Amino acid sequence: MYKDENELAPWKLAAGLGVFATLTAFGFSYFGYYLSLLLKGLFSHAETVTLNKGAFYCLGAAIIGCMLLYFGVRKLQGKAVSAAQNKRASLIFFIGLGIAVILPQLIHYPTASYLQAQGYSECALQSRQWLHDKVMVFTVTPEHCIELARADCEEAPDRQKCRLLPQFSTSKTGTD
Repeated sequence: MYKDENELAPWKLAAGLGVFATLTAFGFSYFGYYLSLLLKGLFSHAETVTLNKGAFYCLGAAIIGCMLLYFGVRKLQGKAVSAAQNKRASLIFFIGLGIAVILPQLIHYPTASYLQAQGYSECALQSRQWLHDKVMVFTVTPEHCIELARADCEEAPDRQKCRLLPQFSTSKTGTD
């Protein structure tokens, strides 16, 4: 029997599948946690509501991870992939990609509009963004936003947002 020299050893494939399984489980857990946090804030009319777009990106990636795990396990078992399974995998891939690209925007804008209509405003001191990953914290009052930032700055005064608060600012206003 001919063995392809580019084929992974079974233990390497199993180790790779372990990494994919861990990342996929993390993606679903991260999504579930932030979705529950969002829904809890929305339904309980909490003082603070957090919307994490990155969690919705993770959902799409986790769906793609499930597809990769399925085919990786089939490869490890030595089973062939049929044309119908390939077609289904392509569909799952594009669904996962669509969820990762479209769902965060579909959730972000209507949720932000709804919260603003309910009297919430985005707390810039608590919100953060890195590339497309954005965590938005909405508060009922600007005072509550400042209270949250003060509490964070008391724990770790070296954070960048703490420089915006006068009591944590370390800049000097005089000349040498």
